[in-house]
This record gives sequence, structure tokens and C-alpha cells, in this order.
Amino acid sequence: MSDDDAGKTPAFRTAADAPLLEVLDRFRSAGWTENHTATDDAQLRCGSCRAISSPSSIRIEAQHRTEGASDPQDMLYVFGFSCPECGARGAVVAGYGPTASEPDQRLLAALGDDHDAIDPVATAR
Repeated sequence: MSDDDAGKTPAFRTAADAPLLEVLDRFRSAGWTENHTATDDAQLRCGSCRAISSPSSIRIEAQHRTEGASDPQDMLYVFGFSCPECGARGAVVAGYGPTASEPDQRLLAALGDDHDAIDPVATAR
């Protein structure tokens, strides 16, 4: 790499290359602006109205997976969805793999993998 290339973002990056904050920024830029959260019992809490929803009551609109190439704790999914109660669009983060919590594992099993969902990180490149 030349000195001119130092500090530049590569034109193509893998999921493992995108840090979580960048992923969340891409989701916000694409319209998923609320910070939805998962509860300890694998339900979803809206970041706007605070309503609790079952994963089966939402439709995944966007998703991105980070691969944790150097740190298994970086193995994360980010899902974008609209709150069924108020319609607020936001994202929730859940871990997967060997260090994922039991609630995250249950949440991921309930959400599944929606192949029709967009990936705001990949489409922003």
C-alpha cells in the first residue's frame, strides 16, 4: 500500500471489515433510526414507544451480519424492522456463535434469516 492509500477505506469490504458503529450508521442512513432492543426473554422493545413485541409479529426489513474474524464477540446480527405498534423503524443487535447469550440465541431462532431483507451496509458501497 502506498502512502497515498493509507487511511482510505477499501472499495470492497467483507462483513468482517465493517465495525458495528459503521453498520449502525448505515442502518440509520437508510431509515432505521430507532434503537430497538431485545429483552431478556427474547422479545423486542421499540426504541420509540417502548412496546414489547414478539419476534413472530415483526417482519425483518434489513439485516447485516458481522463475522467476528478476530474476536468471536464481534459475531453479531443487526436487524432492521418497524414496530408493529407505532411503526417506528429501527435496528436491534443480537450476538450469534459461541459467545452469544441464551436470549440472543432464542431471538435469532425466532427471527430466522430473511433472504428478502436488504443489507444497508452492502448496498451503501
